[in-house]
Amino acid sequence: MSQKLNRRSFIGQCAKCGGAGCALLAWGRISPAQESAPAKPGPGAKPLDPKTLCYCGIPRAYCEQQCELFKATRENDAALKKSVYERWEMKKKFGVDFDADKIFCYGCKPGDKPLKVGMAECPVRACPAANGLESCVQCLDLGSCDKSFWKEWPNAFELAKKLQARYKGQPGAVLKHART
Repeated sequence: MSQKLNRRSFIGQCAKCGGAGCALLAWGRISPAQESAPAKPGPGAKPLDPKTLCYCGIPRAYCEQQCELFKATRENDAALKKSVYERWEMKKKFGVDFDADKIFCYGCKPGDKPLKVGMAECPVRACPAANGLESCVQCLDLGSCDKSFWKEWPNAFELAKKLQARYKGQPGAVLKHART
Protein backbone atom coordinates (compact mmCIF):
# COMPACT_ATOMS: atom_id res chain seq x y z
CA MET A 1 0.00 0.00 0.00
CA SER A 2 2.76 2.45 0.87
CA GLN A 3 4.46 1.71 -2.46
CA LYS A 4 1.34 2.77 -4.38
CA LEU A 5 1.09 5.95 -2.35
CA ASN A 6 4.80 6.69 -2.89
CA ARG A 7 4.50 5.94 -6.58
CA ARG A 8 1.47 8.23 -6.83
CA SER A 9 3.30 10.98 -5.00
CA PHE A 10 6.30 10.54 -7.26
CA ILE A 11 4.16 10.72 -10.44
CA GLY A 12 2.30 13.75 -9.09
CA GLN A 13 5.54 15.54 -8.30
CA CYS A 14 6.94 14.70 -11.74
CA ALA A 15 3.82 16.08 -13.40
CA LYS A 16 4.14 19.33 -11.43
CA CYS A 17 7.82 19.65 -12.32
CA GLY A 18 7.09 18.92 -15.96
CA GLY A 19 4.39 21.59 -16.05
CA ALA A 20 6.70 24.11 -14.42
CA GLY A 21 9.45 23.22 -16.91
CA CYS A 22 7.10 23.73 -19.85
CA ALA A 23 6.05 27.11 -18.47
CA LEU A 24 9.69 28.16 -18.10
CA LEU A 25 10.49 27.03 -21.63
CA ALA A 26 7.54 29.00 -23.02
CA TRP A 27 8.58 32.06 -21.00
CA GLY A 28 12.14 31.65 -22.26
CA ARG A 29 10.96 31.83 -25.86
CA ILE A 30 8.78 34.90 -25.38
CA SER A 31 10.68 37.07 -22.91
CA PRO A 32 14.24 37.20 -24.30
CA ALA A 33 13.06 37.74 -27.84
CA GLN A 34 11.15 40.84 -26.77
CA GLU A 35 13.40 42.20 -24.01
CA SER A 36 16.67 41.84 -25.88
CA ALA A 37 15.40 43.25 -29.15
CA PRO A 38 18.47 44.48 -31.07
CA ALA A 39 18.77 48.17 -31.78
CA LYS A 40 19.08 47.41 -35.48
CA PRO A 41 17.58 44.24 -36.83
CA GLY A 42 20.02 41.92 -38.51
CA PRO A 43 19.71 40.75 -42.08
CA GLY A 44 16.40 39.04 -42.67
CA ALA A 45 14.93 40.33 -39.38
CA LYS A 46 11.27 41.24 -39.56
CA PRO A 47 10.62 45.00 -39.25
CA LEU A 48 8.92 46.16 -36.06
CA ASP A 49 5.28 47.09 -36.71
CA PRO A 50 3.95 49.52 -34.07
CA LYS A 51 0.42 48.25 -34.77
CA THR A 52 1.42 44.96 -33.12
CA LEU A 53 2.45 46.77 -29.93
CA CYS A 54 0.40 48.02 -27.02
CA TYR A 55 0.49 51.78 -26.57
CA CYS A 56 3.27 51.36 -23.98
CA GLY A 57 5.39 49.33 -26.40
CA ILE A 58 4.80 45.85 -24.97
CA PRO A 59 4.04 43.43 -27.81
CA ARG A 60 0.28 42.76 -27.77
CA ALA A 61 0.80 39.03 -28.22
CA TYR A 62 2.93 39.00 -25.05
CA CYS A 63 0.27 40.92 -23.14
CA GLU A 64 -2.45 38.55 -24.32
CA GLN A 65 -0.40 35.51 -23.27
CA GLN A 66 0.95 36.79 -19.93
CA CYS A 67 -1.71 39.11 -18.47
CA GLU A 68 -3.82 37.27 -15.90
CA LEU A 69 -6.78 39.61 -16.30
CA PHE A 70 -6.74 39.13 -20.07
CA LYS A 71 -6.66 35.36 -19.50
CA ALA A 72 -9.47 35.54 -16.93
CA THR A 73 -11.55 37.54 -19.39
CA ARG A 74 -10.89 35.17 -22.27
CA GLU A 75 -11.76 32.13 -20.13
CA ASN A 76 -14.58 33.90 -18.23
CA ASP A 77 -12.92 32.84 -14.95
CA ALA A 78 -14.60 34.79 -12.13
CA ALA A 79 -12.24 33.42 -9.45
CA LEU A 80 -9.14 34.57 -11.35
CA LYS A 81 -10.78 37.94 -12.01
CA LYS A 82 -11.43 38.30 -8.27
CA SER A 83 -7.82 37.38 -7.49
CA VAL A 84 -6.46 39.97 -9.94
CA TYR A 85 -8.95 42.57 -8.68
CA GLU A 86 -7.61 42.12 -5.15
CA ARG A 87 -3.88 41.95 -6.04
CA TRP A 88 -4.09 44.98 -8.30
CA GLU A 89 -6.04 46.86 -5.60
CA MET A 90 -8.71 47.94 -8.09
CA LYS A 91 -11.11 49.04 -5.34
CA LYS A 92 -8.47 51.39 -3.95
CA LYS A 93 -7.19 52.63 -7.32
CA PHE A 94 -10.47 52.99 -9.22
CA GLY A 95 -13.19 52.93 -6.54
CA VAL A 96 -15.08 50.01 -8.10
CA ASP A 97 -16.61 47.08 -6.29
CA PHE A 98 -15.93 43.62 -7.65
CA ASP A 99 -18.36 42.46 -10.29
CA ALA A 100 -17.16 39.69 -12.61
CA ASP A 101 -19.02 41.32 -15.50
CA LYS A 102 -17.29 44.68 -14.96
CA ILE A 103 -13.75 43.45 -14.26
CA PHE A 104 -12.24 42.43 -17.59
CA CYS A 105 -9.48 43.28 -20.05
CA TYR A 106 -9.29 43.08 -23.82
CA GLY A 107 -6.03 45.04 -23.97
CA CYS A 108 -5.42 48.75 -24.53
CA LYS A 109 -6.35 48.48 -28.22
CA PRO A 110 -9.56 46.47 -27.85
CA GLY A 111 -11.17 47.39 -31.16
CA ASP A 112 -14.94 47.19 -30.73
CA LYS A 113 -14.73 45.77 -27.19
CA PRO A 114 -14.95 47.97 -24.07
CA LEU A 115 -11.95 49.30 -22.17
CA LYS A 116 -11.14 47.80 -18.78
CA VAL A 117 -11.62 49.80 -15.59
CA GLY A 118 -9.02 52.56 -15.42
CA MET A 119 -7.73 52.08 -18.98
CA ALA A 120 -9.25 55.33 -20.26
CA GLU A 121 -7.25 57.23 -17.60
CA CYS A 122 -3.93 55.57 -18.44
CA PRO A 123 -1.56 58.42 -19.42
CA VAL A 124 0.66 56.12 -21.48
CA ARG A 125 -2.37 55.01 -23.50
CA ALA A 126 -3.81 58.51 -23.85
CA CYS A 127 -0.62 60.21 -25.06
CA PRO A 128 0.14 58.22 -28.23
CA ALA A 129 -3.56 57.98 -29.06
CA ALA A 130 -3.91 61.79 -28.81
CA ASN A 131 -0.81 62.26 -30.96
CA GLY A 132 -1.81 59.87 -33.74
CA LEU A 133 0.77 57.24 -32.81
CA GLU A 134 0.29 53.49 -32.57
CA SER A 135 2.80 53.15 -29.73
CA CYS A 136 5.19 55.09 -27.51
CA VAL A 137 8.08 53.65 -29.55
CA GLN A 138 7.15 56.21 -32.22
CA CYS A 139 7.55 59.16 -29.82
CA LEU A 140 10.76 61.17 -29.99
CA ASP A 141 10.21 62.21 -26.36
CA LEU A 142 10.09 58.65 -24.98
CA GLY A 143 13.54 58.77 -23.37
CA SER A 144 12.59 61.78 -21.23
CA CYS A 145 8.97 60.78 -20.56
CA ASP A 146 8.13 61.02 -16.87
CA LYS A 147 4.65 59.52 -16.77
CA SER A 148 3.86 57.61 -13.57
CA PHE A 149 3.27 54.39 -15.52
CA TRP A 150 6.99 54.19 -16.33
CA LYS A 151 7.91 54.62 -12.65
CA GLU A 152 5.52 51.82 -11.69
CA TRP A 153 6.70 49.55 -14.54
CA PRO A 154 10.41 50.36 -15.15
CA ASN A 155 10.99 47.12 -17.10
CA ALA A 156 8.28 48.11 -19.57
CA PHE A 157 9.99 51.49 -19.96
CA GLU A 158 13.35 49.85 -20.73
CA LEU A 159 11.70 47.49 -23.21
CA ALA A 160 9.94 50.40 -24.93
CA LYS A 161 13.26 52.25 -25.29
CA LYS A 162 14.98 49.16 -26.72
CA LEU A 163 12.18 48.60 -29.19
CA GLN A 164 12.27 52.27 -30.14
CA ALA A 165 16.00 52.03 -30.91
CA ARG A 166 15.27 49.05 -33.14
CA TYR A 167 12.32 50.82 -34.77
CA LYS A 168 14.32 54.00 -35.50
CA GLY A 169 16.80 52.00 -37.56
CA GLN A 170 14.28 50.62 -40.01
CA PRO A 171 13.14 52.22 -43.26
CA GLY A 172 9.79 53.98 -43.08
CA ALA A 173 9.89 54.54 -39.32
CA VAL A 174 7.49 57.32 -38.29
CA LEU A 175 8.66 59.27 -35.24
CA LYS A 176 7.34 62.55 -33.86
CA HIS A 177 7.22 64.66 -30.70
CA ALA A 178 4.29 64.36 -28.32
CA ARG A 179 2.12 67.43 -27.87
CA THR A 180 0.80 66.28 -24.47
